Amino acid sequence: MSITPSEAIVARFNELFDVLDTDGDKYATWADYQRLVDRYITGYTLDPTEPKAHAIETAYRSLWNRLVRYSGAGDRLERQEFIAAMHAASEDRSRSNAAEAVAEAVFDLLDEDGDGRISLEEFLVYAAALGAGEADARTRFAHVDTDGDGDMSREEFVLSARQFLFGEDSDSPGGFVFGVV
Repeated sequence: MSITPSEAIVARFNELFDVLDTDGDKYATWADYQRLVDRYITGYTLDPTEPKAHAIETAYRSLWNRLVRYSGAGDRLERQEFIAAMHAASEDRSRSNAAEAVAEAVFDLLDEDGDGRISLEEFLVYAAALGAGEADARTRFAHVDTDGDGDMSREEFVLSARQFLFGEDSDSPGGFVFGVV
């Protein structure tokens, strides 16, 4: 039995498709995801062979492979195929959730000092790497920092991704995790 995504979720996946389709060819491809990965690597001035760079690419590659598998459409997904596949991937609880694995890898990238928390300063570096404005980043940080302690925990960060994927809040700050700015 498949579950139809709500209008809010479809709208977010539409927005995500638009953000990913940086070449404007009306398809989501691995090349689109690779450009997103490259933004992380460039924004954080990582060597592509560094473990954090490898973890980001592996997480996005895993998500992409699941999208291709769920779509059955090959290696180019048009908008509706992408939305359906993204919904299927986000709802799949039979094994590790590829979309949440992306959030985990991004958390590890942002946590530059390895203290298990993301400070506002670390988050602002991330926002700049994605091309987001500082004011928007500060607002999103405050929304993700649900306990108001001035840092994001791994749980808060991954929860924000879950809320983006499953929730009804059209302004979910978890969209930041997936590059929706």
